[in-house]
Amino acid sequence: MQVAAFLSDLKSLSICSHAAAIALVKPDVGGIKDDLSVHTDQKSSATSDIDRDLQRAEELVLLHYDVKVKHLKSGLGPEIIEARRRVDEVMAALS
Repeated sequence: MQVAAFLSDLKSLSICSHAAAIALVKPDVGGIKDDLSVHTDQKSSATSDIDRDLQRAEELVLLHYDVKVKHLKSGLGPEIIEARRRVDEVMAALS
């Protein structure tokens, strides 16, 4: 079930704009500071786990954006074009 939720979140991030995706994974710093002052030390390990998860999500969004921008600027690489051609040949042979 967690995998399905994660994949759904990734799909949502891929559909929205880069700025919206970053806003989704960046925590509200003011809210976190207030929460941390209220919570006990017992909760601090859970918060650090959440922070690591948010950092990973932000890195994933940035990587996705960088790859998408590179693809839009330079187009497909010759290896990808060749791989697609080969897949098309195999699919045509199987038909």
